[in-house]
Amino acid sequence: MLDDAGSGDGPHHGEASAPPPPETYIRPKQKALVRFGKRMRDPVNRFFAGQSMIGCEPVLDAGLVDGLARMQAQWTDLRDEVLPLLREREKIPPLGKISPDHRRIASTPAWKSFFFTGYGYHSAQNRARCPEISAAIDKVPGLVVAFLSIMEPGTHVPRHRGLTKAWLNCHLPLVLPRDGGRCEIAIDGEIHRWREGEWLVFDETFPHEVWNLSAQPRLVLFLQIARPMKWPGRLASRAIYHAIRHSSFVGDVRKAVGA
Repeated sequence: MLDDAGSGDGPHHGEASAPPPPETYIRPKQKALVRFGKRMRDPVNRFFAGQSMIGCEPVLDAGLVDGLARMQAQWTDLRDEVLPLLREREKIPPLGKISPDHRRIASTPAWKSFFFTGYGYHSAQNRARCPEISAAIDKVPGLVVAFLSIMEPGTHVPRHRGLTKAWLNCHLPLVLPRDGGRCEIAIDGEIHRWREGEWLVFDETFPHEVWNLSAQPRLVLFLQIARPMKWPGRLASRAIYHAIRHSSFVGDVRKAVGA
């Protein structure tokens, strides 16, 4: 954005300056791999649905996903580890800044992300800040992505759906607003409220939307984990994993977070 200060057209003496517009991020033209994946996702996801060993409902029982119960049992220790980060969250990069492909749903700095692991790559600096979380996520079988998802007051993530049923979105809320304001997620048209220390596991291919209308931040440990499937589904899932791992989508984030 160009700075017009000094142009001679600023406010006269005694007039209040207008606040600057919020920073926004514009999504670039999507890569060919992403466009192809979106065209193919419905038939491929029908295949994965037939391979699932835990059902295909929008929201799933966290007890069916190996490794989550162990993390839930230590959630207060994990929360205590992230509280210093929450106090200095202005230093944490917005998701839309580090991941251009997410800019349709993360177009402002209101949604921040502190990455630990993604597609086999690790942010050594971030992991060093949170050694207990890093040790805990390393014990989760089938881990694809792990990061802290921080939503500032007033955040709204518009309705969208993810790419694949091969993985499950798993939210462990560590810090939730306590002022009574609405802080919720709608999954396939049904509203859910997070509860601190309790996993919410859902299939990202169902339309979902998130908002934090409170006056306080919301912090969730966000994991993507491979869905338990029969062996043909597992093989197909690994193929998608490696294709994305070597894509520019992952490369942009790796470069931004030093992974």
